[in-house]
Order: sequence, then C-alpha cells, then structure tokens
Amino acid sequence: MENFINSLPKPVLAFLAILIGIGVFMLVSPPHTVCDSQQTTFQELQKGNIFPTEIKKNKIPPTIVRAKEACQLGNSAGSCYEYFMVLKNVADGIGKASSECTTQLFNVTEVRSAMNDGIELMARLAWGIKPPEPGIERFGWMQEADIAIFCRLKNIYIRANGEEAWVNLRKKIYEKLPGEEVPPPTDPTQVAVEPRKATLMLNEQDIFNRSLFSVRCEAF
Repeated sequence: MENFINSLPKPVLAFLAILIGIGVFMLVSPPHTVCDSQQTTFQELQKGNIFPTEIKKNKIPPTIVRAKEACQLGNSAGSCYEYFMVLKNVADGIGKASSECTTQLFNVTEVRSAMNDGIELMARLAWGIKPPEPGIERFGWMQEADIAIFCRLKNIYIRANGEEAWVNLRKKIYEKLPGEEVPPPTDPTQVAVEPRKATLMLNEQDIFNRSLFSVRCEAF
C-alpha cells in the first residue's frame, strides 16, 4: 500500500489529500441546512422569551420561568396572561417555519420543555381540583382567547410529533389530574391527604370529555 502511494504522481496525491480533508471536514462540521438557519433565527427571536439572555457575561433567566411560576400561583386569567402569551409566541414562531423544519425546532430542549409544560399546565388549570362536569365547566376560568392558544399548541405539537404522540401525551397528563376534591385538614398538625387520581375514578373517555383536550379546535 505504501509503495502504491509513493508511486502516485504528486498532483494526484495532492488531490487525494484535498478530498480526504473535505471528507473529514464534512464529518466534523455537517453542512448548514435550511432548517439549521431557521432554527438559528427562531432562537434569536426567542431570546429573553424561552432562552436566557446575557448582559455583561451575566445570564438573565427567560421570561417563561417567572411567568409560569406566577401562573401556577395565581391560577387566574390575569396571573396567567403573560405565560400564555409566551406560549403563543413560541407556537407562532414554530408555525412560521417550514413544515419540514417543525420537528427540528420543536426538539430544541427549551422549546420542547416550554410546549410540553404549557400543554400540561393549561390542561390542569382548566381541570381544577376535582373533575369538572362535561360542557363549559371543563374550561374553568379560561376564555376563548386562552382556549385558542391551547389549540395552537396542540396544532404545533401534532405537526412536529404526530397524532399518536399527542394521544400519548394526553394520557400521561390524565394520570396527573385529581379524581376527587379532598378538603384541607382542620388540624394543622395533620398530614394532608393526597386525592386519588382521575384515572382511578373515571374511564379514559370520561376524562377526555371533562378535560380541555375535548375542545373542538376547528372552532378556534
């Protein structure tokens, strides 16, 4: 092999060396795709929203961290407004990308976390502390604008992951919904009783009918 290489003319050796160099470079640094460009643009636009910003080498947490906490604590239209707007902004940003790039954008860690957490929290807030009755009660305090945001999240989730993944996510969230209301203990020294989950009290279809997941998103 060594003799064969030594027998090759120098121009051929140089050409082969260039080819090998290009091959190694391609392996180490894959070519920048259209989706990579769209991801870069998306992440720049979402800085401060779901990605941290940096000021004088100090990292500033994104808005979503504070907004989500305020929503969880307040559990009202006013306290959740900013959080819902962040989620809408993220979903709209993904929606503007090419359809073939949706999955790549969604699977960015911060994006996936924001979307999954947002869908779950909205479903849990609408559900409340006990199973709501089917009908308008299943929306809790949420108004049409809030439900429209939930539907937007659903649309982007399915576009990125498929219908089956949406069903699986829905079932996982079912397991976290309370199936009964447990009054707080009157004795401060008494340990609070954990309510049984909805999956132990209701069948899957009944949970669906009472949850935000049953909303007809075509209307929004």
